[in-house]
Amino acid sequence: MTQPNLTAPIVGNPIVIGIDAGGTMTDTILVDQDGHFKIGKSATTPKNEAEGFLASAEDAADAWGISLESLFSGVNVVLYSGTGMLNTLLSRTGRRLGLITTKGLEDMILMGRGLQAWADYSYADRLHAVTHHHPDPLVPRRRTHGVTERIDQFGDVVLPLYE
Repeated sequence: MTQPNLTAPIVGNPIVIGIDAGGTMTDTILVDQDGHFKIGKSATTPKNEAEGFLASAEDAADAWGISLESLFSGVNVVLYSGTGMLNTLLSRTGRRLGLITTKGLEDMILMGRGLQAWADYSYADRLHAVTHHHPDPLVPRRRTHGVTERIDQFGDVVLPLYE
């Protein structure tokens, strides 16, 4: 099996861009239809993720030998993932949340969390339910408000919003 020549010039244009904004670095990979690829990196900018996104994409475009404008004009797919939102949720450092839901279903989120709180627990740990600690909900019950309305499974309004 021959190893790819990573320094050889690439003839085709990238058709896929994958960008991942991590906690420290934002990484970009460009791939053309033949599987050739180039990588770009930039520092993640938590205050404005767009800056890190564009800087990383520009670094990859420079490695490919094209401008940022021509990179985005000829691509078929852009994939973006970021850990910023996940880190905010896990550390609970984001803005205060509220939940608006259908009247009568205000407690469903709290009740539905039962199985989620047991993920990754061993069988022995699940046997001792009385000692189990459920994590606090992302939205406390006091910031959950039910409204009168109904929408069917097709997205049609059955009972209009009345509040």
